[in-house]
Amino acid sequence: MKRKRLLIVAAIAAFSAVSGFAALSPAKADWAKGPVQFLMTKDEVAQWNALQSDADADAFIALFWARRDPTPGTPRNEFREDFEARAAYADKAFAAPRVRGSLTDRGKALVIFGAPTKVFHSGGPTSQMAQPSVTDTALGNDQGNETFTWSYEGDTAQRRFGLPKAELRFVDRLSTGDFRMEIPRFDYSAAQQRIITADITQPNLTSVPKVQTQTVTVPMPITPAAAVAPSTTLKTAAFETAVTEAKSAKANPKGAMITYAEFVSPTGEYYVPVSLTVRGAAGLNPEAADTVFGVVEDASGKRVAAFEEPAKLTASKNDFFYDRTIDLPAGKYTVALGLAKGTTPVVVVTSPLEVTAVSNTATGVSKLVLSNNIHESPEAAPVKSPFAFGHLKIVPTAIFSNKDDLDYFIEIHNPGIDPATNLPKLQMKIDLSDGKGRTLSAPLADMPALPLSGQPGPGQYGIIGTATGGGIPLAQVTPPLAPGDYTLKLKIVDTVAKQSYTLEQKFKITG
Repeated sequence: MKRKRLLIVAAIAAFSAVSGFAALSPAKADWAKGPVQFLMTKDEVAQWNALQSDADADAFIALFWARRDPTPGTPRNEFREDFEARAAYADKAFAAPRVRGSLTDRGKALVIFGAPTKVFHSGGPTSQMAQPSVTDTALGNDQGNETFTWSYEGDTAQRRFGLPKAELRFVDRLSTGDFRMEIPRFDYSAAQQRIITADITQPNLTSVPKVQTQTVTVPMPITPAAAVAPSTTLKTAAFETAVTEAKSAKANPKGAMITYAEFVSPTGEYYVPVSLTVRGAAGLNPEAADTVFGVVEDASGKRVAAFEEPAKLTASKNDFFYDRTIDLPAGKYTVALGLAKGTTPVVVVTSPLEVTAVSNTATGVSKLVLSNNIHESPEAAPVKSPFAFGHLKIVPTAIFSNKDDLDYFIEIHNPGIDPATNLPKLQMKIDLSDGKGRTLSAPLADMPALPLSGQPGPGQYGIIGTATGGGIPLAQVTPPLAPGDYTLKLKIVDTVAKQSYTLEQKFKITG
């Protein structure tokens, strides 16, 4: 018996000599057991398992992220920030019994491939706004199991999967909240390896590059120049005339609208994004305009800003839009935005605009922004970009068809943070009403929020009604909503700070 015990001890010692997990502290060993495991190549797994100390692990981790840094030599690693934001979101939104959210099948897919273009939710205890319909059978949910189908389309699908379209289906077979991915109709493993390899932007890197520093020189004292006042006149006379006519008109051109909001950037800067959307049904196309112009007037009618600049319309489904960020102090304003071909105005839209100049320490919520196109952009947007946060892009609209998804976005400023998760704990109730007093409702339920800085903790968060099925797939509403005017009302409860907010936004259904 003594000889057998000695052999066992010897075997354990031999295993410890080659296993990184045996040599590392539990805290370090757990790193590769988390969602980062889905990003590791086979060679990196082998290297990790051969590590002999926590110091070696620290060096491995630093090089791991450096090889994936899209902007080497700078203080930020946008890839790592994006990964950590996805993992935190998955932990909050996809947690299953005894399984961390980022380690579930949905969490793995989100970490590897990012957010889908669209999400379809069928079966299970759905609300009146998304009762199971013929769509459930079309999605293969004929057994009544709750199902989420993630659809990656267009450039996102091509970039992630090398396909024009890819779908991932997650089914809760046992009604326990554990959604398992069904085998997709493409090589999932090959797609995973494709994106893992593509994410490594510096495959030959052997050491972590030093962050570039700039030599600071002390300038000679000079008298500060006076601040340059913003322009308040348009250079083109025809544009001035078009603005004057638009202000006196009783209604905006059919199918054209202005949307604005107030946001605080992850770096604490206040800004006002403004978007001009033109419906495709209005008969315009991207080539119909090559110039954008606009003016802003305060409540007294005094003009405080004016601009005209070359610009191209961006396509969004069947519509076109132009957006920009403006800087305004608190107050009430009227904004006019116009499109022109050369010096010939094509369309001018006016809208009232009221802002409060939110500070980076204030609590509260932004306006409710409706959209039928919230998507992930290939490149991270600069700070203060209009309706964009990192890779997330929101295209506002207030006109929908019954084939659209009714998506939404809200920025919540400095919500209460749960010490256990370092994230907010929010709940939300949805009411959709028509002009005749009829309302469809979804009960108060937990709602995850995305840290817009990419890091959990205090700051600005986004509530996104699409990525987790929180949006309303209008095609699944039965009976279909009749053409007309509707109101979406959201009640948000911050259970940590014990505050609640109610937001409303009107929109139209065109059929």
